[in-house]
Amino acid sequence: MYDSVKDKRDSNTPTVSVVMGVYNNSTTLAKAVESIVSQTYTDWELIICDDASTDDSYQQACRLAQLDKRITVLRNDHNAGCNMVLNRCIEEACGEYIAIMDSDDIALPTRLEKEVDILRNNPQYTIVGAALIHFNEKGDFMTLRYKERPRPTDFTYGITHAHPCCMIRRKALMEIGLYQSHRFMHRVEDYYLLARLYACGYRGYNLQEPLLRYRDDANSFARRTWRNRRNEVYTYYQAFRALRLPIWHYIKLLRPILVGMLPRPIYSYLHRRPWL
Repeated sequence: MYDSVKDKRDSNTPTVSVVMGVYNNSTTLAKAVESIVSQTYTDWELIICDDASTDDSYQQACRLAQLDKRITVLRNDHNAGCNMVLNRCIEEACGEYIAIMDSDDIALPTRLEKEVDILRNNPQYTIVGAALIHFNEKGDFMTLRYKERPRPTDFTYGITHAHPCCMIRRKALMEIGLYQSHRFMHRVEDYYLLARLYACGYRGYNLQEPLLRYRDDANSFARRTWRNRRNEVYTYYQAFRALRLPIWHYIKLLRPILVGMLPRPIYSYLHRRPWL
């Protein structure tokens, strides 16, 4: 199946395929799309998949696609979840590089240009990420940077690349079978995808310059539930196994549980510090 998609590439296809899942994001979608349209790097396609939204996200996406022929809009007839939406977008994509983009974030103008430059000139890297500027309804409040050259053991401490700002070689994604689907991996499929890439020998690089404004508002806090903490423990365990990490790393599986026990005001305060 994947080979047949790959065969669609020719000299006229774009180098970068930006993939974006949408679910009830009608209030943020236009700014997210505009941030891609305004990129300094122009050799891209944007594939949007609406995951059976109940607002007018799909209609808005279609209107945006009418303004730029590089935009393609897909729609699911039922809500399938973020991982399945991204899989569908990637299967539709033709680009050599896949750029992840959330429908409520804002890419800074040089994001695609600088990430393409890293992958094009550094064949040893399969993944490139960058620093994030966190913002909410009050404005920007934190810049978060990730280790420049992560190692497999760094997955012990959390995700090694900012998934909403990642660009990944499409060939590698196809080779590992894209995102996995499991009910205990909901909302942490990105962590497991990156761990599987590292487990297969691929490596990545993180630009220390912020290239994305990441929405981190009240809705983000509402998604930090005990069920999601449980999912983190399960997914981290599976990732540690795939990476063959030494047994003493497994003590870190307690971290999501301990963080989940923090009162919300304390978590809110510490969350705005890079160490949590």
